[in-house]
Amino acid sequence: MMTTTTVKPTIFNTMAGASILNPKHARQKRNIFSDLLLTALIDAFSILVIFLLMSFSSSGELLTMGKNMELPKAALGDMIERNPVIKIDNDKIFLEDKEIKEADIVAGLMALREQYKETHPNEEFPGIVTIQADRRVQFTQMNSIIVATGNAGFSDIKFAVLMK
Repeated sequence: MMTTTTVKPTIFNTMAGASILNPKHARQKRNIFSDLLLTALIDAFSILVIFLLMSFSSSGELLTMGKNMELPKAALGDMIERNPVIKIDNDKIFLEDKEIKEADIVAGLMALREQYKETHPNEEFPGIVTIQADRRVQFTQMNSIIVATGNAGFSDIKFAVLMK
């Protein structure tokens, strides 16, 4: 027994193997090279983003150390803050990364103090200085720098150390 249907061919019957986006039934060749290139780029950007997030420091780079500088170790310490830095490296003294003579430390710190007062007119001067020195620096040299900071009005002295 044969049955005849009254249903006319529709768009669904004729498009069994074709796509609506490609009405001429043409098959597109998929380019494997473009897929691999895109995957490699996504991987590279992911690695780059992870690296930048891991190496980003929210506190910033506050101290720079020389090759042979060994900071003293301490059991207790605080996070370093942005203060004027006196660095003693290879018998040279640096104030804010500018080489200075030991006799000119007081004048340099007084200039920094006046600069702070100009830029922060309504604030009280904190008087904090950070000393970054090698652990092998002699006490006599360190003592003369500490006395100079006191004479310039910096009463709070902090030392850059490494945590144990």
